[in-house]
Parts: sequence; C-alpha cells; structure tokens
Amino acid sequence: MKELLRDPRIRRLLLANITGSIGAGVTIIAIPWILIQREGGERLYGYITILSTLALFAMVPHYGAWLDRHSRKAAMLAAEIFGAVTTLSMASWMFVTGEAATWQLLVIFFCGMLYYTLHFPAKFAFVQQVFERRHYQSLMGLLEIQGQTASMLAGGLAALMIDHVDLSTILLLNGGTYVFSYFIQRPLPYTASHVSADKPKTSTTADLVEGLRWLGSRPAFTTFILCTLAPFVAVMVGNYLFPIYVQHILRAPAAVFGTGEMAFAAGAIAAGLVGPLLLRHLPTATVALAMMALFVVGLALLSGVPTVVTFYVALLILGLGNAGARVARGTVLLHEVPNALMGRVNVVIAAIDRLIRTLMQFAAIAVVVRADAVLAFGGLLTFTGGALLLAFLTRRAIPRTIYATVAPP
Repeated sequence: MKELLRDPRIRRLLLANITGSIGAGVTIIAIPWILIQREGGERLYGYITILSTLALFAMVPHYGAWLDRHSRKAAMLAAEIFGAVTTLSMASWMFVTGEAATWQLLVIFFCGMLYYTLHFPAKFAFVQQVFERRHYQSLMGLLEIQGQTASMLAGGLAALMIDHVDLSTILLLNGGTYVFSYFIQRPLPYTASHVSADKPKTSTTADLVEGLRWLGSRPAFTTFILCTLAPFVAVMVGNYLFPIYVQHILRAPAAVFGTGEMAFAAGAIAAGLVGPLLLRHLPTATVALAMMALFVVGLALLSGVPTVVTFYVALLILGLGNAGARVARGTVLLHEVPNALMGRVNVVIAAIDRLIRTLMQFAAIAVVVRADAVLAFGGLLTFTGGALLLAFLTRRAIPRTIYATVAPP
C-alpha cells in the first residue's frame, strides 16, 4: 500500500472519491430519515427504492457496453457533473420555495442512486486499466478504506446535521463535493487503450450476450461470485430497513442511526486494512467465506437482540463482513476478467444483483407493512445463510495459487 500511496494518481483518485462519497453519503442518510417521518413515508421510500432499482436495471446493460467502447475517465467525470447539477438544482429550488416537498426527496434519492451506478463501474474499470496487476489486492483494500472512511464521516455528519441544519444547506454542501471531485480527477493522466477505431461496433444486446457467454462458460465460478454478492444485497435492503428499525423498534433518535452508520463504516475500514493481508496468505475463497459467515452473525444479532448496543455491534460486524467479501470478490474479478470485457461482465453481474435486490426489497416492504423490521432482518439472515452454503459448495472454482501471494507485474 505504501508504494501505491506514493503514486500521485491514486492520491488524487482517493481524495476525489472520499470527498464525493461524504457529500453523497450525508444526503443518502438524511433523505430516508426525513421521508419516513412523513405520512406514508415508509411505503414511498420502499417504492422509490424499487423504482430506482428497476430503472437502473434497464439502464446498466447500455452503460456497461458504452464503458467498454469509451473513456472510463470521461464516464467518471460525467458522473460528478450529473451529481453536481441535480443536487445543486434541488438545493436552489428549496432555497427559493422555503420547503422540501416529498417529490423532491424522491427525486434526490433517485439521482443519488443513479450517481453511484454511473460512477463505480467506471472507477472499477479505470483502476484495472491504469494500475498494474501486482497492486490489485492493495487497490481493493485502499478503495474500500476510502469509501468506508467517507461513509463513517458521512454518518457522523448526518447525525449532527439532520435535526439541526436545513436540507437545502446539506444539499448545497453535497453539490460542492461533486464539483471538488470533478476538478481533482480532471488532471489524471489517462489513455483509453481499450478503444480501437478498427474495432467493429456491436449492439447492446450483443455486448450483453458476450458478457453472459463469458460468465456462462464458468458456471461454478459465476455461482461463487454471485453468492458473494449476498451481503451487499442484504446491505442495500438493510438501508431501507435501518431507519425504520431505529425509529420503530429501538425508538431511538437520528443520532443512533448516524452512529450506526459510523459503526458499519468502521467495520468496513477494518476489512479494507486486513483483507489485502489475508489475501496474501489465504485462498481468496476462504477469505470470502469467512467474511460472509461474519455477516450472517451480524444479521442474527439484529433479528435476535433488538437493543441500541447490539445495533452498533451488529453494524460493525456487518460492515466488516460485507467489505471483506467485496475486497475478495473484487480481487478475483480484477485478476480473472479481461479488461476489454470488464464493463460487459460487470453489467451482467450488476443486472443480476439488481434483479435479486428488487425482489428482496418487495419482500422487505411486505414484511414491514404486515409485521416489523425485525422479521425482515430474519428473512435477510435466511437469504445470506443460503448464499454462504452455496458459495462453500462452489469454492473450488476460484483459483488458489495466484491470490495466495502478490501477483507479479
């Protein structure tokens, strides 16, 4: 990691990402908390989450194919412009009208989800293209530390700001972080070496089929990769459940919700530090399975012992387990997927992720309406436990030797 941190490119990338992620994170935490306090807010929040997932599900195949034919840096900068324009527009509207209408909350939430969809696939393909293979483990750890440090800071800021600062001011600060991130990333040296003028253009459907074909030719490998997505899916559904859990089950203030987000981020930062070290001494599949098992323990605490202290401990464990599985999965994909196919393969994985997430979110809304968030977390526990079992059965599809030590350049 020390060698990477001496590289001015990674320093710029990390600074831009941490700044943008803090701003976006405060908004993503604040919007649900404000929304579910309004009449019918729980259902509206659930429905906009599902609508966002479905809309992005329809978009990602086209975006992934576009990434494989265009500059990944241009895509990263376009995401920052999109985030700045949408957020500052809504902030200005709220300043003028003096209120935050429910439809504005829904639009801001949708735009925030779209920003993440635009930014992170581009960043993943960018770092794979720009940095050497021998740095992949450390890169995944650094990016996880950066992202979760931003989440921890966002959680702390949100806990302080939600009850004391107008939403329009929060959005103004958020928009400023996107602008800052844009100008930090703009000087990054980059050549779109994957783009060839002689390469014939293909349709989005053909690109999607190519990604499916690559994954389909490796069924056990693909099954393992998809199973390691289960903690991430559970976290995304949990993002809907966490504010409801804090308000209705724990009956606690916004500070508890924000502190819980900080605990989650602290666990993820620990995974970013420890994950690359483990990957140098243990098979990747072993690390991923251990992290998934930790995640299952965290869900068991949430569904079995609903107290404030347990909430903090559970989110710490969930952050560690989810981020650890992400580091392991990302390392496998960086090593195994050709860069020219990375956008298309990532799109297929993202499409399956969003399809499963949509179904799980529908189920979570139904459970919350008819019962409570504790039972919904029990459902996530069952889902993640099943994925852990299936990942264990397909673990031998993941190569052992190239990840046990640092790969040569």
